[in-house]
Amino acid sequence: MDARLFATALDILRSRGPLAVSVESVAAASGVAKTTIYRRYENRESLLTAAISSTATTVEIPASLTARESLRWVLQHARDTIEDVVGRGTLAAVLLDEDPHVTQLLLGMIRNSTRPLRADLRERALAGELRADLDVELAMSILLGAVVAELIRGRQTDDDWVDAVLALLWPAFRA
Repeated sequence: MDARLFATALDILRSRGPLAVSVESVAAASGVAKTTIYRRYENRESLLTAAISSTATTVEIPASLTARESLRWVLQHARDTIEDVVGRGTLAAVLLDEDPHVTQLLLGMIRNSTRPLRADLRERALAGELRADLDVELAMSILLGAVVAELIRGRQTDDDWVDAVLALLWPAFRA
């Protein structure tokens, strides 16, 4: 039951943004009675919190990747997460801070999911695989920002785009 409710809430979130997610809209789209939803979740916020939390995963960059391949992986992971989990509608709503509760949930999820990525960049800089003076926080902002900017502009972020971004940025990252 929860999986169906979460999938429905996340689908509405991705396609129409956080303000469109309500117990009523989830009930209508999922076919689950509002009373059943309210027995499980006190309100819209608790349902959204549970749905968004259900998407949180531990991010692990494959250890076998080179420094350049790990940057490519980060770009692909960011793209896939935004497209498949967050969605363009939610991205726009977060930028506009339309729903502060959802904004804080998603920012927390982003902070948690990028922690291993930042650690990987730091380790690679210390190991000499990336430039020693790499500003890891700025690097993360640039990598994630490139994905967000393309999605806001409505452009494709396919693998060719990932390769083009990496070709542009790699000289600034390499040791």
